[in-house]
Amino acid sequence: MTGMRAVAEAAVQVLSAQVAAYRDDPAAEMAAMWRTTGEQGWHLLAVPETAGGMGGDLADLAAVVRAVSAAGLSAPLPELHAGLFGMLAAGLDPAAALDGRIGVALPRGAEIAVPWGRHLDAAVLAGTTLPCADLRPAVNLAHEPVDTLAGAAAGTTPDPVVNRWRILHAARLVGAAEGAARRTAAYAATREQFGRPIARFQAVAALVAEAHAQAVLAAAALDAALVAADDDPVTVPAGLATAARAAGVVARCAHQVHGAIGVTRELGLERLTRRLWAWRDLPTEHELEAGIGRAVRAGGEPLAWSAGPEFDVGSSG
Repeated sequence: MTGMRAVAEAAVQVLSAQVAAYRDDPAAEMAAMWRTTGEQGWHLLAVPETAGGMGGDLADLAAVVRAVSAAGLSAPLPELHAGLFGMLAAGLDPAAALDGRIGVALPRGAEIAVPWGRHLDAAVLAGTTLPCADLRPAVNLAHEPVDTLAGAAAGTTPDPVVNRWRILHAARLVGAAEGAARRTAAYAATREQFGRPIARFQAVAALVAEAHAQAVLAAAALDAALVAADDDPVTVPAGLATAARAAGVVARCAHQVHGAIGVTRELGLERLTRRLWAWRDLPTEHELEAGIGRAVRAGGEPLAWSAGPEFDVGSSG
């Protein structure tokens, strides 16, 4: 864990330098974030050494994603890792994915979203690669590219590659929620009104506590998803849905506590909350919960009760 903490700190430091360099040019900042992430190879943390990776596990990579997001930074770590995972699972040549040129395609109704697609050569979906030459450009609230494939028909079959991305995307949400909750608690403890910190007022304290509780809830859901199987049709999407819902609550509480200053660039809170709002919508918890419902309907009610890891809670005697 000490080694992963050092990697996470280095990632935050390197990516923060890119933000400083392109502060007034969001498109250039995102291009630099993609380029730097691919060059540094952080997405290889959870890839076996025999496949050209660093030999860590998914929890190691999730810890780095979490730290980067907690700093209010954008990085295509989930996308590049899922793309490489998909190439390896399909027995395809992973060379391009090792260099950060292969991402993941995400079915969404009648279209396919390709996060960071304009910077990629191709995206993996259901064991095949889709060229990223014909994209409809779009950006989310955090200025990150979330392009779509023109004229693509999306399928509904559960995909382990998409689930792998969902786990890391949940880590992304958890990190930003934790960062926003910590900032909110610190602000409430130091901002004074009527001669005392606003954290001493019951209504404000309740908002601070709610933000913290939701961040903890999201982290618990992520922990369950991290030990679930890649093809788990319930635990993984439920983990992301929980994190997505918590993200909205944390962002709301943070801005209620900060007031008007919370929306200013100078304070920095908006780098976290804009990402929370953007990331919770890809996909929304409603999309995920509909998929869980379909899986349970197809697999029967016992699937909902047996999904996820088994925990030994011991005997009560």
